[in-house]
Amino acid sequence: MGIPVKYRWWLVTILIVGTLLLISSLALDRPNVVWEAFKPHCPHCRHEVAAYSHRCADCNSEFDWTATSGTQSPISTNSLSVLEAEWVHGRVKELGLEPAAARVAKALGLTDAAATEFLQNVGRGDCGLCGGSKKDLASEDLAKADVCPCCFGSGDSVTCGGDRRVRVGDPIAHRALLDYKATMADLMRGRAVTAPGEVAKEARRLAEAFLTIHAGTAEAAEIVYWKDIDQPVFTGDGQINARRAVSAVGRERLNKVLEALQSRP
Repeated sequence: MGIPVKYRWWLVTILIVGTLLLISSLALDRPNVVWEAFKPHCPHCRHEVAAYSHRCADCNSEFDWTATSGTQSPISTNSLSVLEAEWVHGRVKELGLEPAAARVAKALGLTDAAATEFLQNVGRGDCGLCGGSKKDLASEDLAKADVCPCCFGSGDSVTCGGDRRVRVGDPIAHRALLDYKATMADLMRGRAVTAPGEVAKEARRLAEAFLTIHAGTAEAAEIVYWKDIDQPVFTGDGQINARRAVSAVGRERLNKVLEALQSRP
């Protein structure tokens, strides 16, 4: 049975519109930016391109911007590596948990119970401050301890999100960091007339809000460790001092743990 004449024009129209939509979608489906040596390059000519750009300045070709993923992302050094984690657990087994915890407790200024909690949990990709325990190990009663002031209870290193890879080129995290820096700068300007406890409370809220969403991005390394808020956190050019960043806090503790376990009685 043939198609009635009155429906043929509808069929032709649908075919024409469908073809136009297909052509449009193909035209809009541009190749993604290429990451080489953790730097963005044009997918057409392979020249390095500006961050968050969509057009190559060399060949004038357009492309879609995408953040790094998997092995495209650099490896974080702010948590234990696979070999470091194996060495720590091997050394604890060699020394015995109690003697090893005593060494770590002395080096970190923690109780033996807190040091034990740290050594029993710490592994590759874990938060260096709590050792993956998710607790504030400075608490007097670990059973009632608050969440870790660095990872806020995730147990993962904030700079890698637990997989030891740092996501680079995330435009949403980039914009969130700009807003975080502006808000922190405003907070610092008013701290002379604000109670220190209130400043630290707000700095914690800002850090937790950012890291809850953007942990594992390159931007996470720039978040200020809120417990150090009474110390200078900005350099002369207005940038956040990296020594006060949450990423440095965990690595500093891990270095002390490695040193304590390595030393001989």
